Amino acid sequence: MRRLLDRGNPFDIDWPGQIIPAAIFLFIAGVPTAESKDSFDQEVLPFLKSYCLKCHHDETAESGIRLDQLTGTPEPRELRLWEGIRRQIIDLKMPPEDEPQPANTERAALTAWIDQAIRTIRSRPDKRNGSIRRLTVSQYRNTLQDLLGLREDITQSLPPDAVSKDGFTNNTQSMQLTPLQVETYLEIAEQALDRCIVDETVKPMIQSFRVDLGKHVNSAPYPDALILGANSALLENTDFVVSQPIPQKQFDFDPLQMQTVFRFVEGYEGNSTVRGWRDYDSIYHAVFACVRGAEGYPRGMAWETVPEGLLLRPAIPGQGLFGVDSTYGHKANFKISLRELPTGGDFRVTVSAAKYDDGLLLETGAASQRKSNENSVVISNPATRNRIIIEHSGIYQVDAYAKDSSAVTVPQITLTCGTLSFSGQLHQPAFLVLRLPAGKTNISVQSDGISLDRIILTPLSETTDLAQRFIAFEQRSPKIGVHMGLRRDCGSTLAAVGVAQTVDGTKPAEFVFEGAINNFPKPSVEKDNVNYLAGIREIGVRSEYTDGRDIPRLLIRSVLFEGPFYESWPPAVHRRIFPETQLPADSPERAREIIRRFATNAYRRPLTGVEETSLFAAWRKAFESTGNFRLSIRNTLYVVLTSPQFLFLVERSETPEPEPLNAWELAAKLSYFLWNTAPDERLLQIAAEDQLHESLDTEVDRMISHDRFEQSMQQFVAQWLDLNRFDVIEVDHKRFPQLTPHVRTQLRREPVELLQYLIRENLPLHQLIRSDFVLANEVVADYYGLSEQVETGFDFVRVRHGKNGLGGVLTQAAILAGLSDGRESNPVKRGAWLARRIIAEPPADPPPNVPELPIDQSGLSMRERLKYHSSQKECAGCHARIDPWGLAFEQYDAGGLSREDSVVSHTTLPDGTDISDTTGLKSYLVEDRIDQVAFSLLKNLAGYAVGRTLTYNEIEFLRAHALELKPQGYLMRDMVRFVINSDLFLMK
Repeated sequence: MRRLLDRGNPFDIDWPGQIIPAAIFLFIAGVPTAESKDSFDQEVLPFLKSYCLKCHHDETAESGIRLDQLTGTPEPRELRLWEGIRRQIIDLKMPPEDEPQPANTERAALTAWIDQAIRTIRSRPDKRNGSIRRLTVSQYRNTLQDLLGLREDITQSLPPDAVSKDGFTNNTQSMQLTPLQVETYLEIAEQALDRCIVDETVKPMIQSFRVDLGKHVNSAPYPDALILGANSALLENTDFVVSQPIPQKQFDFDPLQMQTVFRFVEGYEGNSTVRGWRDYDSIYHAVFACVRGAEGYPRGMAWETVPEGLLLRPAIPGQGLFGVDSTYGHKANFKISLRELPTGGDFRVTVSAAKYDDGLLLETGAASQRKSNENSVVISNPATRNRIIIEHSGIYQVDAYAKDSSAVTVPQITLTCGTLSFSGQLHQPAFLVLRLPAGKTNISVQSDGISLDRIILTPLSETTDLAQRFIAFEQRSPKIGVHMGLRRDCGSTLAAVGVAQTVDGTKPAEFVFEGAINNFPKPSVEKDNVNYLAGIREIGVRSEYTDGRDIPRLLIRSVLFEGPFYESWPPAVHRRIFPETQLPADSPERAREIIRRFATNAYRRPLTGVEETSLFAAWRKAFESTGNFRLSIRNTLYVVLTSPQFLFLVERSETPEPEPLNAWELAAKLSYFLWNTAPDERLLQIAAEDQLHESLDTEVDRMISHDRFEQSMQQFVAQWLDLNRFDVIEVDHKRFPQLTPHVRTQLRREPVELLQYLIRENLPLHQLIRSDFVLANEVVADYYGLSEQVETGFDFVRVRHGKNGLGGVLTQAAILAGLSDGRESNPVKRGAWLARRIIAEPPADPPPNVPELPIDQSGLSMRERLKYHSSQKECAGCHARIDPWGLAFEQYDAGGLSREDSVVSHTTLPDGTDISDTTGLKSYLVEDRIDQVAFSLLKNLAGYAVGRTLTYNEIEFLRAHALELKPQGYLMRDMVRFVINSDLFLMK
């Protein structure tokens, strides 16, 4: 018997010596005879009973497959199962070799019946009847914030969305609406409106304080020693000044003067440090300037005060392991600890900062410049202030020689050169490289526990390796970051305020960071807690760490806080609801205008007459009851925010037949696909003009280029590629110390950045699988051993990797580490992931009754363990379609990097193709299976775009018509356009 040559034509089978029964011939020909109606009962059901149901019924469903529920009228949901049966019968894989085998006529009858059943079902048009699906939590959050202009996230109390079998959280079939969600929606709507709508007649209260930093900047320092405890290094009282400046505003407000008079129990009862009640009266007991974090900075001082301000080296993140790594935080953090911040609203932190004109401290083992020349400067009495003359400007190495080199501890020295200060440990004479201008310069050295004999400043040629290192060093710029949170005894809980900003000027400039107070961790203590250290808030300012390369220090001159922060009064969020108008202040006409505008934006379409009448009636009733215009509007908008029209995406159909989306429905569907939020003004305007269908490609391009596109990519990529595995995997930190929380955060971004880049640049699909570049920032590049090629901080850029093991999504560390067990690679997880996510050939779910393996496998290799496991009868079928893919990844460890030891990655794929490693796997997918990869990506894009599981016909449409994109190389943006321009997206 031959295999079927064409899945759609059952006559292309050679049945030697056999004749197809007449009833089957009539059935496949579509002739409506009595015999064809009964063919299932007469031909198919006996076949199933004789050869299949022994192993595939309700009690013994091998490989998770049941056939006892199949009928003669197949439903669309059963088509995949029938296709699988047909494939197994034609390929002679079922029944198993050790079971009775059907005759060729029986196989022919069954496959012919299946072919006709598939054709019959596919000929039926998909019933649409419109759709309705709830906004996901992220869509709801983004929509609410965009509608109201809120920064604050007040949706954190919502229960998480369920994940569909396809892996997406926006799938209609899995999006239930529970009583808890309804109750939470009601609470959130109230909170949101209360945060936006204010009493315009009441002056706001604004808190503002400023901390100025610098050596001896405080001419009248607080006389008492301050206390903050738990590894907090307070700045000297002379080195910071706290003030409460009054902001300059164009509206009246009441400045909030912070509490300065306190009565506390000093110390803790739990650790016997209580020293009794004490009274305090100073701003310096309300605001502290301190540095807190892990000790042991590798080179130089983590922080240092100089007359110009506070110098910070990059804050090195720890591993985050309690009991192993310091829990006090990065090495090290400058923080402003304080007792009082606003209870809500937005805030602004303005930092005056600059890049320090720094020198490069030399590492342990660096060589001194033993040969001085005529331009070298020798200082024979470095402890005193020396005025020297630099004849030629340029790069100099500073060597400091001790009088006695037998010191037990490594001495600390501080070199002052003009107005600049450089501190570090003196491990050997070679101490520092710096750039000096020509002319007179004052130099002095302070040393801790050692006497210096001399200092030699030797000019370096810019062609030397050390000078080149220094030039690269001085061209780098620190990244300033602001964080907010709370203080705990075991460390701080801080979250970043916005993104880090590059400080590339040596003159102080202002760097502004804004956020919403309630988005950040805050202490929860009882009111009037009398403990001196209870309820402390913190604002952290860091020189952000990336990959550990030397970088000039960050100079912090001052930190200014203002909150709640208002550009105007009433605030913008209030005026967004109550815009200026020529209509009378409390008139029904103004109420109707406010309600209509707000509800139109909330519903993402114009109101119907019934909706407008109903909402206006609700306002009138509220206004007549309260006499308060503002409150009555608030109550009406509450109805809008809790209505199905806001909470759901609705596509209304007039008939069960497919119908085109109207312009408003298309605008909403498009926006939630590409932006994960509601349409913007331009999209709604084009919809209002009924021009969206005509300008669809133009709008798609605009939306993909917009910043909001990343919101959607974050959701789609994380769900498609199952990145939550990486989020929750507990990695063995002894084996993979590089995989710190700091590094994991950046690696998690890499798949999103790559797909976003490929789509925006419209690059061919094969670069998703195999490419000569990676998208990386300094952290990711360092993890892959490419740090010298990137100078972009946290920004991802295209980097040529030059390594066989990199390039494409398959070998990204976040993917591979997430598909491990945290200690070893896991070919089963990796193989199943590739089959499901990349080529859309998912294995069956494992049956619930798979037995434990009876032998001790501790001495076996991973390949040997898999071989034994897959040899078990219950496991063999599934593992034959999983393990070959996963074994190709064996060259990668559980940290997602190429192994240093030799591991065999050779495998034979399910179709019989031999490959030697992941490089071969990538070539196979690109050269032999790129059509299936394209189909898989389109299937996932389309499922995410329409928010439901695709029908059989839609899947087959994608499979067939995706080939139209092949001649151009399956360009990535074109694939997105293909989905959007297809009927499965445009029809309802």
